[in-house]
Amino acid sequence: MNNNILKNRIGIIGCGSMGLPMLKNIIKKKINASGYDIKNQKHYLDIKNNFIPSKKLFFDKNDIIFSVVRDIKETEEICMGNNGIFYSNNKKILLLCSTLSPQYLKELKIKSPSNITIIDAPISGAPIKAEKASLTFMIGSKKKEFNFLSPLLNLMGKNILYIGEYGSGMSVKVLNNFVAATSVLSVRHVLAESKKLGIDSNKLLEVLNLSSGQTWYGSNIENIDWSKQSYNSKNTIGILEKDVLSYLDTLHKNSKTIGNSIKIFHSSLLENLRKIPKFPKPNK
Repeated sequence: MNNNILKNRIGIIGCGSMGLPMLKNIIKKKINASGYDIKNQKHYLDIKNNFIPSKKLFFDKNDIIFSVVRDIKETEEICMGNNGIFYSNNKKILLLCSTLSPQYLKELKIKSPSNITIIDAPISGAPIKAEKASLTFMIGSKKKEFNFLSPLLNLMGKNILYIGEYGSGMSVKVLNNFVAATSVLSVRHVLAESKKLGIDSNKLLEVLNLSSGQTWYGSNIENIDWSKQSYNSKNTIGILEKDVLSYLDTLHKNSKTIGNSIKIFHSSLLENLRKIPKFPKPNK
């Protein structure tokens, strides 16, 4: 592996709404980069030879791999599934950009072979910031590893944050996403209820964005591609549910006492995400 990270071969596995623009941005910078996804190569004609249709060839070729897959199941597949990275004999760095349970990261580290360095590198910013190369990265690694990775991360992100040792980046991410889930649910709730009080939902949003009710979600509804979705386990609202569960998995396994009222709060949040109010229709 070259001491200059930009001289290494970079791979992104999971070329969806986040991974694909990340890949395109580093290709634009003339980095030797390639992508892999379970979807057919015909979906990636715009990146031509930078897409590798074989998982084995993808891992064989690349030194540093960003995993931008959905969840633990898909992470398990790329690590320990057929032709997974854990079966590679060469030294590689695997950056986990998905939002996963920090408890799971501990367990994955134990299973990983000594030649594979795992770093938690969850991202925030939604597809629009992935496209603009202005993502936020939250890194959990040794400081020396962070310094090595930073020049590459700066090609895809605007805020590259060193949180601490392995696992700390993911811990911060699930805490952040817990707050995000509560704010999304709160905004959708008051928008749905506003008409009952004779309030124009657009006027309510205007006030929220200028007042103490301001949130990232409320201020960016027209820029977030999933902002008006109803719940589906496979869409982004479903991913929010998964992220809350990731936080709760770690919390429950690392906290000896959790008050009953807090448990009720957690259960209510999950239940109401699954029943999130429909986004109101535009006022005529």
